[in-house]
Amino acid sequence: MDGLSSTSVVIMSLTTVGILGIFTWVVVVIYLKLKWLKYLEDVLDEGVRYYSLNIFLAGQGILQYGTVFLSTFHAERYKMLKKRDKVSKGIQRLFVFAFSLFMLSTLCLFLGMAIHQFYV
Repeated sequence: MDGLSSTSVVIMSLTTVGILGIFTWVVVVIYLKLKWLKYLEDVLDEGVRYYSLNIFLAGQGILQYGTVFLSTFHAERYKMLKKRDKVSKGIQRLFVFAFSLFMLSTLCLFLGMAIHQFYV
């Protein structure tokens, strides 16, 4: 990397971490959809099967349930504050991890693009 500037290295690193993080998040979404999403729909949404219909809706549902487990405000907003205590802490941590992975990956990706836009 002798010919690359430090800005270019930062841009490539952030973008690579962001893309790999999004791919990892998709794998985590597939796992959570197959293993835990129907259970959460039964407990939190009274059996309404919306997020387990396909992979695109599963991604949205995992992000929503991640915010429910992460924030009391969101849990109260979605009327799931009392219901979320019925879910074990291990499952809650998986969904919060998936939410955090998505947010950090998109942040890295967009930071890399913003740095490229402004400095290169």
